[in-house]
Amino acid sequence: MKKCFGLLVVLLLLAACATPPYLYYGNTSHSYYRAVKKQDAKSVANYKASLEQVFDVSTRLGRPVPPGLYCDYALLLVAENNTTEAKRYLELEKTTWQESGTLVDFLMQRYGLGN
Repeated sequence: MKKCFGLLVVLLLLAACATPPYLYYGNTSHSYYRAVKKQDAKSVANYKASLEQVFDVSTRLGRPVPPGLYCDYALLLVAENNTTEAKRYLELEKTTWQESGTLVDFLMQRYGLGN
């Protein structure tokens, strides 16, 4: 019984030492699902607000915004005809995650956001 208790204590201590996730996603996956499922203005606005929250929290924590979220936000801005801000967020995606360069270049060309 003592061995079992000791093992349990060790396992709990090791589990408590787990590092927190590096990237903060907030509730973007749930709000994205609702926005795609319902396709109404309220759910899209909630998704946009959840992205803005991720941007704020990530900045406050000193961590990068997860890959792809700047692109999602930019596409929402394109849908609102806010192309200047959309271009800015696409460029943020490209500088934050260099791997996204090909996708960002394609999106900028497709939506006419090039230089």
